[in-house]
Amino acid sequence: MTNPADTPSITIRPVRTDELDTFFDLTLLVDLHLAADELPALKVTFRAALHLPSGPFSHGLHHFLVAESTDKVLVAAIHVGPAHWMLSPQLPAFVQHTLVKRIGNIDTIAVHPDHRHQGIAARLLARVESDFRRAGYRALALRHEHDKKTFFTAHGFTTLPRLVVDLQPFGGLFKQQAPGWKHAVKPLDPSITFTSQRGLTAVSGLLG
Repeated sequence: MTNPADTPSITIRPVRTDELDTFFDLTLLVDLHLAADELPALKVTFRAALHLPSGPFSHGLHHFLVAESTDKVLVAAIHVGPAHWMLSPQLPAFVQHTLVKRIGNIDTIAVHPDHRHQGIAARLLARVESDFRRAGYRALALRHEHDKKTFFTAHGFTTLPRLVVDLQPFGGLFKQQAPGWKHAVKPLDPSITFTSQRGLTAVSGLLG
């Protein structure tokens, strides 16, 4: 695993609204498993989020960060925010609200091919972990392609074939599985544990 301290000199900072096109182009370096006609809507969503007021994160409940080289070129990007599954109509409104404030979902993390294998992705993950831990979040989650398992487990994530969340004391198990993806979770608080329930590995402690 690359030591973040060994990375070249870069600055990690929130993306500016006028950098949306570059941020989006970096994002598309990752296969999002979206059809071409779905991408314009995603860009509109990003644009709207970039105009939200800052709070503990760069833009409302969203964290849009870029890695900038010494010559002012954006070489990597990461977006963290509420996941769609947290707002599932299967979940009561108060559970949705609680999950949004306790688990950050890493939607994308992308590094330009000319700058890979230099520890930049590790720097971005470390920054996100620090910011979300400081904001009182209990866990980070993401989904990744199968060949990225080694990278994320090396950075403290537990990879799972499906996402299973224990909603006790307010419900049972919430499950999500996405073909072609694995899910991964990293606790930021000791209250978050992985438990075996009904033969499934579940993330517990988010609502307790």
